[in-house]
Amino acid sequence: REDVYSYEYEDGPGPNCKDLAFDLRYGSKSPWNDKVIGLLLEELRRRGDRENWPFQRSEAYFREILQERYKRLRTIWTAAQPKVTAKGGLETPAEVEQRLIAKKDEVLKAARQYTRRKNSKTDEDEDASAWQWLQQLVGTLGEGGMSSEESDMENDIETVLRVKNMTWRREIERELDIIDHQRIVDDDIFAPQGSKPMKRIRSAGNPMTSRTEVDGLPRALYNKEWLAGLTQRQVERLSISDERFQWMRVAVV
Repeated sequence: REDVYSYEYEDGPGPNCKDLAFDLRYGSKSPWNDKVIGLLLEELRRRGDRENWPFQRSEAYFREILQERYKRLRTIWTAAQPKVTAKGGLETPAEVEQRLIAKKDEVLKAARQYTRRKNSKTDEDEDASAWQWLQQLVGTLGEGGMSSEESDMENDIETVLRVKNMTWRREIERELDIIDHQRIVDDDIFAPQGSKPMKRIRSAGNPMTSRTEVDGLPRALYNKEWLAGLTQRQVERLSISDERFQWMRVAVV
């Protein structure tokens, strides 16, 4: 501190290049600290020239970085200084350490809570987008695009529905299974209208549906192989919509 006072108020030599030290009591722009930063800038320039650094940066760029680093250093140093206790005395080194550890734990806890909230919000947004897309898929296909079913007994215990196959429609068994599964798991939140949630079995061995293909759907909803087997006139009669239906890979949670 005597060196700092001598440099700022008398005619002292200033910071020692071989033993640089900041005066952490004051900001980066105090006469002493500004001189230290200036000496560090000179050393950076010398090293850049000596080592042929592949990039060039202005003095203002490096000065801003050094000032920011000093600000962080001073914040840490200030937090580590003994505080006045409730009894009017200064903290002991052990009390300072305990306070710093408690503060660190508090910051980490807040960071974890923020991360959990952020992840939860992201998951909710993704779920909402997936269900909106599934709703759009079913709504676009309409009733005519849904396979009919016939009931059957499985293992003489459970009544199941065997879904009839539709050759003209794109395979959406996976997407429909997701909807069916959710209806069974969350039957308390789905509207009571419609058929009772029941296990549906989709298999290539199931019978074919008698329903005819639906005209005017986006091309993405038709089976590519089925379309390729049609004549040009048959394709024209389908009146395939020019609307682009973006496909989504729905994740199963």
